[in-house]
Amino acid sequence: MVARPAPVRWGLILLVVGLVGLGAALVVWGLPLVTGSSSGDLAPTRRVPATVVAPVACGSDARDGIEIRVDGLPMRAKLDACGSREGEQLQVEVPQKLPAVTENLVVQVVGTGQAGSGLGQRLRAVLCTVAGVAGAIYALLLAGYGRRRTATEQPA
Repeated sequence: MVARPAPVRWGLILLVVGLVGLGAALVVWGLPLVTGSSSGDLAPTRRVPATVVAPVACGSDARDGIEIRVDGLPMRAKLDACGSREGEQLQVEVPQKLPAVTENLVVQVVGTGQAGSGLGQRLRAVLCTVAGVAGAIYALLLAGYGRRRTATEQPA
C-alpha cells in the first residue's frame, strides 16, 4: 500500500509553490525598474504618414525607400520592410527626436517596432516565469513522490 501525503502537507506545498511564483513574478516585474533597463527606455516615437517611393524586392537586408513628412518637412528614409508597391501610403514610427544626420534613418510600420507596450512585455515575462517555476516545482514534487513510493514498495 502506498502512503499518500496528508491534505495539510499538500496545502503547504501549494502555499510554497504560490509564494515562490509570487516572489519570482515580483522580481521579474520589478527588476527592470531597479536596473533601469525597461523597454520604456526606448526612444519615444511618433506616427507620421509615409509614401513608398523606391520599392525593392525582398532579400537580405532589403528596405524600401520612403518619403515622410516630419514637422512639415519632407525627408527620405528607409522602411524596415520590403515588397511594398510604389505610391503605397503607410503610417510609420519615427523617433520623437530625429538624429542630426537623417540620410540613413530606418523607420518601421506602426505597431511592428520595438516601441510596444513595456507593460505587455513585462506581463508576458512574469507569466512565463511563474509557469516555469510552477512547472519545475511540480516536476520535483512528482520525482520526489515517485522515489518515496518505489522505496516503500520494495520488500525489506
